[in-house]
Amino acid sequence: MNGTTPRAVKKERKVTIAFRRTNEPQHEAGVESILLGNNGSLFTASRDSTIKRWDVSGGTPSCTASFDGHADWVNDLAIVNDLLFSCSNDKTVRVWQAQSSGALITTLSHHSDYVTSLAAAPARGLVATGGLRGEVFILDVATGQPVRLRPKLKADPSGQQKQQQVVSSGSRPGYGPLSGDNGRPPSSSAGSFGAEDAGVLAGSAAHKASIYSLAINQAGTVVAAGSSDHFIRLVDTRTGEKVSKLRGHTENVRALAINPGGDLLLSGSSDGTLKLWDLGMQRCVQTYVVHTDTVSSVVACAASGEADWSLAITGGRDGRVFRTHLSTRTAELLVQQAPPVSAMAYDTGCSRLWVASPHNGSVSCYQVPREASGAAAKGSGGPGSGAAFAAPSRVRPATASGSSGHFGRNSVDVLRAQTPAATAPVAVLPGLHPIVTHRVLTDRRHVLTRDSEGVVELWDVLAGARVSSYGKADIAAVEAALFAPRAVPAWFGADCKLGGLSITLEPPSCFAAEDYAQSLGYAGVPDDCKLNYGKMVLDAAFAKWRHRVGQGHMLHAGGMGADGEPPQGGPQAPHGSQSGSPGSGQRYYQDSWPKYWEGVQPAVISLSAAGLAWRRVIGGFSGAEVEPDEVPAWVGDVVLRGAVLVPKEAKCAFILLPEEGSNLPGLLQSKLNAPRILQVHKVASYAISKLEEANIHLEMWPVYMQRPEGAQDPQPAQGVTTYYLELTCNGMAVPYEMSLAAVKKYIWRKPDDVVFVFRVRDNAAPAQLPTITHTPSS
Repeated sequence: MNGTTPRAVKKERKVTIAFRRTNEPQHEAGVESILLGNNGSLFTASRDSTIKRWDVSGGTPSCTASFDGHADWVNDLAIVNDLLFSCSNDKTVRVWQAQSSGALITTLSHHSDYVTSLAAAPARGLVATGGLRGEVFILDVATGQPVRLRPKLKADPSGQQKQQQVVSSGSRPGYGPLSGDNGRPPSSSAGSFGAEDAGVLAGSAAHKASIYSLAINQAGTVVAAGSSDHFIRLVDTRTGEKVSKLRGHTENVRALAINPGGDLLLSGSSDGTLKLWDLGMQRCVQTYVVHTDTVSSVVACAASGEADWSLAITGGRDGRVFRTHLSTRTAELLVQQAPPVSAMAYDTGCSRLWVASPHNGSVSCYQVPREASGAAAKGSGGPGSGAAFAAPSRVRPATASGSSGHFGRNSVDVLRAQTPAATAPVAVLPGLHPIVTHRVLTDRRHVLTRDSEGVVELWDVLAGARVSSYGKADIAAVEAALFAPRAVPAWFGADCKLGGLSITLEPPSCFAAEDYAQSLGYAGVPDDCKLNYGKMVLDAAFAKWRHRVGQGHMLHAGGMGADGEPPQGGPQAPHGSQSGSPGSGQRYYQDSWPKYWEGVQPAVISLSAAGLAWRRVIGGFSGAEVEPDEVPAWVGDVVLRGAVLVPKEAKCAFILLPEEGSNLPGLLQSKLNAPRILQVHKVASYAISKLEEANIHLEMWPVYMQRPEGAQDPQPAQGVTTYYLELTCNGMAVPYEMSLAAVKKYIWRKPDDVVFVFRVRDNAAPAQLPTITHTPSS
């Protein structure tokens, strides 16, 4: 490669290539949040980092938009007018035009860690956001500015008191700066969490209890925050002051709901209980035990003919969905599915219940009865009376965890029915089973994955696609069967946290692996032409960005062609490229490898210079992504400026000696240095050529650990005596397909230079191949 040498790197921003499995409009990982919108629309937020809008007004649901931009799990959704709010583990809250084709309005980065929960008061134009470190903010849609509610910033580094901003609950609903100028997104994110705030929080104990659930009353005056320290904190949004701390749960508070009147609160917890709180009295008035594990979702609604809630629909880690009648203390089992339940939404108009699980990207819709049977609803049923029955009026004892006496006095266990009211979904939003584990093979190019159904597949990271499927199988057994003695440096990190396979590149280690162009199928190139895996991946992933940037430079210089494309001599394909295969990406990337522009395009994930995560499908780059603000400078060095990449420890030293007593001469140059990827058959060819110079004629007899298809042993001509070269290392025959690095790792097994011994092959007693055992991945 020609060009500049990459800049010295300390700790550069990483680049992740997320391989997508389908172009179909469906999630590739579990759904974390479901939100009913207007006009028959429904929104789903997934661990795959995307949000989708569905039309569920007709018979068969259809996906009408995908909102792409988050770089990690999307945890929760909220809607105010036509603004869709989403929060993510990428530490951002993003605001979208809800009825658009996926238009992002702005990105807010006021949190310092994962953002886990949202709650909206649409009539007041307020959205509360909560996350790890105990952070709670209130966002006024009219101003577009987040205001911190918890933990309070008590003092800045200079020791001065921080002024606590407040927001008025009487703010008029509106779009303000969130809609941008004339509907265009603002140019920068608002509310960025800065080093000053980090320093203030560092000494605070308040941030240790992370927020996992939020609720806000309709007036927008009070936010309830459920946390990992088992408490529910009530905060006044007008003053930022804590109103109360509700005690009663013994584990993480996972779900909250406030009634329209603002005087009742429902809470679900990892302790398996649902609690009803009177906010006026600030105490628990009822405890319902309907689940056998965590209560993860709570939806409250009114029974027909009633103005305020009387029903609570809860989903749990036990895979069950119950509807509990709060006043009569009866519970009916609505749905039983594979556990756990991760998200729910209930459409009161048509009595349809949408239920999701983290083990599948699909969402099931169940038609549930609007009311329980009359006898059960009145509390006169029993365990044999059907889907709902009354609980005995007995007191649930106070626990030893410190619950006050009046909590225990008002507690009730609700018995559980065994037959669900809805046994099969009436509609399903399609989705894929997420990949849950992976194994990187020894060639550092292929990766085995297993999804939540147990299906094992083989991926080629240069193809960006699955190349084999083994069905439901033991991934360790498949890995052992595919084992080959290869020694390739680890040039990427792999993970499956988004439900699909992703590889992460970080300099300089991402440039540690290379291969010969001919091994990758390139024709008409020198046999010593090498290609760097890391550079190939970057060139393919950023091909459209490079093209658009070059296009912009050509336009600025007045060199753009009439069709808006660079004239001949514009940005070139990587070294060693051949004519590109047909496809939409040919205009951007014409090299044979990687094949990211064929089939399903992967996405690129990275951080901006300010630490803001971003995500683009490779065909979505516009060229407006500025370097180094968005695209890391080291990527620009490689992709735009052709930086010279020399892998560390790219060479391997070895010694080539004749076997003692073989009567073969030593070579004039017996100590050699060659690329670590050099295969043994090249070493054998070199030895034969040097012996030929000494008038010793030997032929090659290749030996293999895994014989290539079509390869056969040499067949000596009749009546002609032919002698063959044999190479050994540590007394064992050396497989010709192994590289120098692999020989050193698996056969030589010493830190000093590898020693090859050559001799004339004894066809009757050839040297034995080594026994190389597979060591399972951890």
